[in-house]
Amino acid sequence: MTAYHAPVNDIRFGLQHLIGRDRLNQLPACAALDDELMFAIVDEAARFAEQVLAPLNAPGDRQGCRLDQGRVTTPDAWADAYAQFREAGWPGLCLPESLGGQALPKVLATAVTEAWQGANLAFSLIQPLTEGAVEALLASGDTKLLEQYGERLVSGDWTATMALTEPAAGSDLGLMKTRAVPDENGGYRLFGQKLYITYGEHDFTERKLHLVLARLPDAPSGSKGISLFAVPSHLDSDNGDVQPNEVLCTGIEHKLGLHGSPTCSLQLGAKQGAWGQLIGEPNRGLAVMFVMMNEARLSVGLQGVAVGERAYQAALEWAQDRQQGRHVETGESPVALVEHPDIRRLLLGMRSRLFAARMLGLHLGYQVDCARESSHPNTRQAQQELDLLTPIFKAHVTELANRLAGDAIQIFGGMGFIEETGVAQFYRDLRISTIYEGTTGIQAQDFLFRKLQRDNGEVFFDWLNRVKTSIQPLSDHATGSSDWALLTRKADLLRNTVRDLLEQQSSNATLMHAASVAVLEATGVLALGWQLALSVLAADNETVTAKEKNNIQALLAFYCAHHLPEIRVHLDRVQHADKGIREYEFG
Repeated sequence: MTAYHAPVNDIRFGLQHLIGRDRLNQLPACAALDDELMFAIVDEAARFAEQVLAPLNAPGDRQGCRLDQGRVTTPDAWADAYAQFREAGWPGLCLPESLGGQALPKVLATAVTEAWQGANLAFSLIQPLTEGAVEALLASGDTKLLEQYGERLVSGDWTATMALTEPAAGSDLGLMKTRAVPDENGGYRLFGQKLYITYGEHDFTERKLHLVLARLPDAPSGSKGISLFAVPSHLDSDNGDVQPNEVLCTGIEHKLGLHGSPTCSLQLGAKQGAWGQLIGEPNRGLAVMFVMMNEARLSVGLQGVAVGERAYQAALEWAQDRQQGRHVETGESPVALVEHPDIRRLLLGMRSRLFAARMLGLHLGYQVDCARESSHPNTRQAQQELDLLTPIFKAHVTELANRLAGDAIQIFGGMGFIEETGVAQFYRDLRISTIYEGTTGIQAQDFLFRKLQRDNGEVFFDWLNRVKTSIQPLSDHATGSSDWALLTRKADLLRNTVRDLLEQQSSNATLMHAASVAVLEATGVLALGWQLALSVLAADNETVTAKEKNNIQALLAFYCAHHLPEIRVHLDRVQHADKGIREYEFG
């Protein structure tokens, strides 16, 4: 199996040139973070990913997790790897210093997280959950809960889960039945079942904090009647004894992929009820939980980049080593697969889109930093752009990554279908990324109805204006002027189609829902082209090598020729998206 190498050069380019020191210096978190220190952190994260996490990936996939009387054992050496992860201080990388974290910027944490996800996705799933739980507690403003749990989570001594899904309530949280009953001591007793709880039980740490959605006795029906509770796995008594709370792992799922990550079923309150504390206001739990959810959606988009990169590295090495067929121009035989134009097409399709998606991830990480900093000149705009592009990053990039993992198998040929080569695992592990934290259809509905229709496209059209303005210098570029013209025309086409959709079809509910994925995908294609164009402009720097500059220009040219035309295809689907949907009778 191909050894994993964290994409350090791309990360350096993105941080140093695409984001740039001038913009990084606008963040207080970067005040004492010069390039030398920043890249030392990236290099150390890459070392940990390559030397500690990556070697455990395939063995963990083969071995999986085991459940015995409510206790889960993860694959061999995984608990030790987590101990190293915790001791190095990685859990608190971008969390507040007041809680024991390092308060580093999200844009840097994005780069670091990709390395861990690419090395071993199943292992790395535990980190964004814990980080997201701390962010949710911070958003709730509950200082008491932060005092109880904040430092324990930031240190990695405790981990956290997000407990939403139930047997009869998946994406429709309004159907939730888990209930919370006030007790005589100011706490609550929870009763119910939760499914698909990532790392709901494990052997990395003894204690976990479950963030659980449940209903109070007087809660209104539907999603407006859901509250959020902090439910610890263990309880401390007044005499110093520690007792398990009534949270029992009743099963772990047998999944297509991510075998090393325990996906648990939890039973809350078999007897007296699982004790918990209310987070935030009653019946307002979703507002706090969505802080954690949005963190998770960005993380899932990054998973697509990370595992797609791993698949690309494996496919590239195979294509360079495997000798087969004749060279189409010289007739030489045999030649490496990488010499064949169609294989180069597949590889460049992977490389161009993954590079662009990586830059988009860094851009969104930077927007998180700007949105959190009240004194930043673009705080409001950053939050609007973050809200707008989060469903694009989550859905478009994960759908794309699934296709690219399939392309990696295609490059391997029959050997890609064999587990021993390793690429089949990447394909299996990635499949869930388009589903959890909201399916592609749910992301598309969020994008079209919450992000576009709510303000009649105002924020979206402002973003398109910034896209065009930011790439305008490419119009005079020696090699990029034709690509600039294509990008500009496609941006205008997207604008016009969305404007017409909102103005003329907003009352056609079936068409709007049926068109939502196509609108999202078209926007995703443009967003990646935008990042490649910005990268070409950023590469016009004397510190960028001639080879790197040439390759980035080639990636943009390839992308504009092979993938930018997909925008028109997606938008053609929008025009008549409801055709046949009402008429066809299933059964």
